[in-house]
Amino acid sequence: MNLKNYWISKLIIILGVFFLNSANADNKINASQQVSNFLNTIKEFASEKDSLIKIKRSDQLLDMVDLEFMSKVTVGKQWKTVDDSEKIIFKRKLFNKFIQFIDLHLEDFKEIKFQEKSIKLRGQKLVYVTGSIDTKKIKKLDITWKLSSKENKILDVEIEKISLIKTQKLEMRPLLKKNKNNFSQFIEIYFSN
Repeated sequence: MNLKNYWISKLIIILGVFFLNSANADNKINASQQVSNFLNTIKEFASEKDSLIKIKRSDQLLDMVDLEFMSKVTVGKQWKTVDDSEKIIFKRKLFNKFIQFIDLHLEDFKEIKFQEKSIKLRGQKLVYVTGSIDTKKIKKLDITWKLSSKENKILDVEIEKISLIKTQKLEMRPLLKKNKNNFSQFIEIYFSN
């Protein structure tokens, strides 16, 4: 190998590492910003009195969450057999359950603060944003936001190392088994609470 080819190959490796690190840094920054946007939108939603603006904030929250992924993971293998119209109903009801949770804790969410501790890439597809949340009632609650690096959407939230998706899945499992051949009935029963 001549000297020119040797240096060119080294330069290509260095540039490749530089661009890879640059893309990874962008993913981390985007994920951090998405968590901030999400929490700010929750604050705005919680503080809003006008129902039309509240709907707009709700739509903004929906755009930041990968509801398809959450639904697929919580329902499991059965999701493949669910009809498209039932999928739409399920996702809408799952998101509404989240909005109802915010409504129950409006005063607390008006003053939510997030202190970021770290941002880590988990392979090529995931970014974890870790930190703690303070509200009126709760102080230093450990939380990890799991986001897709490609779409920059929230996939899951772990609070005190308890995954929202895993909790939903465990909660749904017995009812899913009982209503294995009737997803519409499962939706009706699960979301009636």
